Amino acid sequence: MNHWIVIFEDSPEMLAVREKHFADHVSYLTGHPEIFVDGTSLSPAEGEKPTGGLWIVRAKDRQAILRLIEGDPMYQSGFRQFEIFATGKELSVK
Repeated sequence: MNHWIVIFEDSPEMLAVREKHFADHVSYLTGHPEIFVDGTSLSPAEGEKPTGGLWIVRAKDRQAILRLIEGDPMYQSGFRQFEIFATGKELSVK
């Protein structure tokens, strides 16, 4: 499985959605450890309100990532766009 990066860009309306659905969002993502590795919000500068986000995921293909995104309470609001980037790093199996 490869690592992928998902970059989210939020519209201004997303701030209210973040406040309302943040706990559900975190619960959803941590409930999918088979694909979700890590993530964070992104802001233009330190201390400013978030305007997007970043996920690191591991998946066999783009379709698995799309399913994860589409099920996320934050994404379902319609105030968030995203891009998916493949990386050259494969998941190490121990």
